[in-house]
Amino acid sequence: MSFAIITDSTSDISPARAQELGIYVIPLHVIIEGEDLLDQVQITAQEYVARMAGSEQLPHTSQPSAGEFKALFDRVLADGHDSAIFISLCSEWSACYANACQVADTHELDVRCIDSRTGSRTGSAAEGLLVEYALAMREDGRSLDETEAQIRATLPDAHLLLIPRTLENLVKNGRAPKLAGQLTQMLNIRLAVSPEWKSGEIKAIKKGRGAKRIVANTMADCLAFLAEHPGSSVRVLTTGAAEEQEPVSQALTGQDYVDAGTGPIGCTIATHVGVDAIAISYCPRYQPIH
Repeated sequence: MSFAIITDSTSDISPARAQELGIYVIPLHVIIEGEDLLDQVQITAQEYVARMAGSEQLPHTSQPSAGEFKALFDRVLADGHDSAIFISLCSEWSACYANACQVADTHELDVRCIDSRTGSRTGSAAEGLLVEYALAMREDGRSLDETEAQIRATLPDAHLLLIPRTLENLVKNGRAPKLAGQLTQMLNIRLAVSPEWKSGEIKAIKKGRGAKRIVANTMADCLAFLAEHPGSSVRVLTTGAAEEQEPVSQALTGQDYVDAGTGPIGCTIATHVGVDAIAISYCPRYQPIH
């Protein structure tokens, strides 16, 4: 049997979609108002955002335990796989990757753990695009070694651009400096942020006043990438952000890209970006061997 593909719930691939694709998703935990819930398993993204918007308490997140990883690897092995690729959220933001590696080191299943350094706490459609890249390689008959090497080589080209409504949740969760949050609020400036690939640090990449201006400034990077890498996949996820969705769609009109879908940002990501955030991710597509 071919190798299995595993990811975590910050890839924002729903359980139904994961079953359709034939991949495994291990959920992170979201803790809201004292209740510990499995991301997109015990609560949907839409339910979570609505609950978060009405809560006075800041929710937080927790990674899957080593025991949860062992249980999943046991299930993958029982399903007939002897090897797997696990594409994880950024190791700088969570012990998810470390826990997976710890279990993989001694497990009978041959698991290749890949630290995506994308998507994670700030929006993770890019992680999901890497998962679909791996899936395309598997369907094309590429080996475990070939797929692992190509995914690692593609990591620098898997991009995430995030436009939160405010930096409040990122500041409170320790993902953005407090001073940055105060200054943007005082000056009525919107920021677009992105995780730096090598360090995982969240950095402000664009600024602008108002939805149209910040979207235009942010999408300039995406459009430049599409010009250099035509036919790449683009995915847009949100926690609302109705005002921002139309200018993003307009910016993509007429571009040479593959629409990889739209949808809600998952519970784990929403915890850190808040309500009315939008995430734009893009990544080259796998080119089958002919």
